[in-house]
This record gives sequence, structure tokens and C-alpha cells, in this order.
Amino acid sequence: MRLTVQLAAALLPGLFACGASADDAILEQQELADNRYRELMAEGRNAEAVPAALDVVNLTQQLHGEDAVELGRPLTNLATAQLRNGDLRDAESSYQAAIALLEKHAGFLSMRLINPLVGLGETYIRDEQYAPATEAFEKALHINHVNEGLYNPEQATIRDGLTEGYLGLRDLELANLHQDAQVYAKQHRLGANDPALIAAYAKLGRWYDRSNQMELAQLAYRNAVRLAEQTSSDNSSLLIDLLVAVARTYREQALLPQDTESNQTAASLMAMSSMTLRKALDVVEQKKPPDPAQRARISIELGDLNLMLGKRKTSSTHYQDAWQALSATPDLEAQRDQYFAQPSRIMGPIAPGIFPVPSRKAPAPASKDLEPGFVVVRFDVDQAGRVVNPTVIEADPANLLEQRVTEALARTQYRPRYADAAPAATTGLIYRHEFRYVPRKLKKKGAPPADETNQPLEQPASDDGA
Repeated sequence: MRLTVQLAAALLPGLFACGASADDAILEQQELADNRYRELMAEGRNAEAVPAALDVVNLTQQLHGEDAVELGRPLTNLATAQLRNGDLRDAESSYQAAIALLEKHAGFLSMRLINPLVGLGETYIRDEQYAPATEAFEKALHINHVNEGLYNPEQATIRDGLTEGYLGLRDLELANLHQDAQVYAKQHRLGANDPALIAAYAKLGRWYDRSNQMELAQLAYRNAVRLAEQTSSDNSSLLIDLLVAVARTYREQALLPQDTESNQTAASLMAMSSMTLRKALDVVEQKKPPDPAQRARISIELGDLNLMLGKRKTSSTHYQDAWQALSATPDLEAQRDQYFAQPSRIMGPIAPGIFPVPSRKAPAPASKDLEPGFVVVRFDVDQAGRVVNPTVIEADPANLLEQRVTEALARTQYRPRYADAAPAATTGLIYRHEFRYVPRKLKKKGAPPADETNQPLEQPASDDGA
């Protein structure tokens, strides 16, 4: 891992002439190289940052030797540059070298181990090696707790890494634990009603939202709403954001397969979503004058909700209100176009992201066993937001997912494009569905064509389209 540092070699004779020692010269070059590395990383120039970090490593070796504890930080910085540049094998090796040196010289519970352990875990996550990733993060968490206690705020990054690792291992219970624990730690430090918990609950809600656990997401967001309503400061924008998030959890929950034992039917969940949005609209109206952008946002949410319920006239009224609110001020016309210049998907199934669709109980296929595929469809959206004329124009591989992609698209609901406050049809739209597949499954003799299987389409949480 040694490099010739030309700049240092050029400057050394002059430095000696001035009475400076060789170590002083190397130390100066180390500082220059380290500053260069940090500048490149801050600018996102990761490929250039790698050799700069190597310079720092080599200069540190010259100063302290190849087995010195001082190499821990330079090796970690090198690994971070390699990770950001996508050099996963090199990053893994550099992080492991840093960890080995620090364990040897600083001890197995040194806080200096946390950064390289977290970096190693992130490297494994990027490489979809989830078991070793969780091992690295768990080790970092143990060191954190030993040195800082169970409720310290610095553990959040480590627990986020553990969440990703356990999600990759399909252990949702442990993934949840490491998000919940961050809220508990803040509650222990701040108390149950501190406004600082609003952000923690909102983050927890986003996690449950992302992992399609709508009832838990709703509970987290509602806790954030409760605290936001109790604060005396002007936080109406935050409260509106949280109320919209609650409304969406009701809506997404309504779109999931219904539990026959549940008292909450799809209709009642949609009604709760509408009621929550109207509460958010009341918050908007309380400000004098009301913010037209916030009012339009809620109107669009209500329009989407009613379109999902098949109430096209009501949804059109809400969309027209939003159009008018955003058209009244020239500064908001760009925002109006974001909502209405093109159709926006608001609900519907999507075709599988992996084919054949893996069983919920079986591990997902490894990335190395999968090949990329895609289907490209041209389609139109009518004035009611319905998809018409879906036509496959390209697919690779052919005769694999074309039928399922077109069927899913045909069942998709869009918010239509608006022109002059009126819904308008749109033609010639392009949808590209990318997926990965197991090639060997296509080579089985006697297997039916992929599109003739009876596997159901996946039904994910819908896209709000806003």
C-alpha cells in the first residue's frame, strides 16, 4: 500500500537545508495530503480522493511504521473513499486492516473502533452481505454502550445500520427493534413529552411506512402530532406535514388486503384519511391569510383520495381548487406544473421486481444469481386518469413479464393532466419496468411460458403521485 509521494521528495532537500528534520517534512506533507483528501471528499470527487487518502496512509507509515496505531484513522479514511467510489472489495480490506490495528493497540472496546466497524457494516450492506453486516454493527453497538451508556444519542447511526442489515436478512422484528430503541433512548433522556421527540416519532413513522407496517406508522405519526399540538411555538407547517402523513397511512392501510376480523374496513379507513386531511386543511385556514401552496397540497391529497374511491366529480373539484390556488400567484406556477403538467400515478399494482417471485419463507436469490431485465410499455391516460392502450414496445428477455406488466399498468389509477383547470387526456406516455430474474429458471425443459403462470401480481403501497 506504499506510494511514492513526489511532492514530498521534491520539498525534502529544501527543508533539510533550512534545518528541518525528515520527520517534519513528512509531517507537513501528511497534513497537506490529508487536507486534499478532505476537500475532495467534501466535493464528492471520490475517485480522486482515493489516491489522496493513500498518500496519507503512506506518509503515516513512514512516520510511525507499518504496524502503528496511528494508521487507524488514515486507513478508515481510505476505506471510506473506496466505499463511496464503489470499490467494495478494497474498502472491506482497508476497514478490516484499520480494525485489526486498533484492536491490537487500543483494545477491543476502544471507541476508535466504531467508525471503521460502521464503515465495514455499510460496505457489507452495499454488497448485500447482510449477516456479516449485522455482526459489524452489533460489535460497534456493544462498544458504544460500554463507553457511552445505553441511552446515548450517538448510537442512532449504528442502529440504522442494524435495521438495514436485519431487513436484508428478512428479520423484521429485529429491524423494528433498532428503530424503536432510538425513540426509547430519547424518551429516557428527555422525558415522554419533550418536543424534541417529534422528529424521533416522525422518523419512526417513516420507517414503518417504508416497511409497509401501516398501523405502526400511523401510531408513530399520531404521537408526533400529539406533541406538535402541545407545543406553543408556531409549528403549523410541521403539524400539517404530520397530519398528511397520518392520512396517508389510513389510505395505504385501506389498500392492503383486509383482515376479516378487523373492525376497520377499507371504507372506514378512507373516511379516517379524509377526516385527517380536513383537519390539516383547518390548520391551513387558521393562518391569516392561508398559505395557498399548503391549501393546494391538501386539496390535491383530497382529490387523490376521492379518485381512489371512484368519486371523479368530487376529485375534480378538489383538483380545480388546487389549480386555482396555485395559478393565482406567478411564483407558484412551477409548483402547479409539478402536480398537473403530466399524469401522476396514485395507486395500482406493479409487476414483480424479481422473477420467479421468491417465497416469503425462503431467502431471496443472491444478486450474483440474477440477471437484469426490463419491459417498456407505451400507454395513454384518459381524462378520468385511467390507463388505455398499453402496448409493449421493448422487452429483454422476451416472453417473460410482458403480460404481467401490461396487466398491472392497466389496473393503475393516475391523477390526470390538467390544462386550464380542466382534466385532459395524455397520449404517448412511456413506462419502463426493471426487474431481475434467475436465468436457470428459463431453461427448464417443459416449463410453461412465464406469463402463463398463475402467480398473483404484487400489490405494494400506492404512490401518492404528488
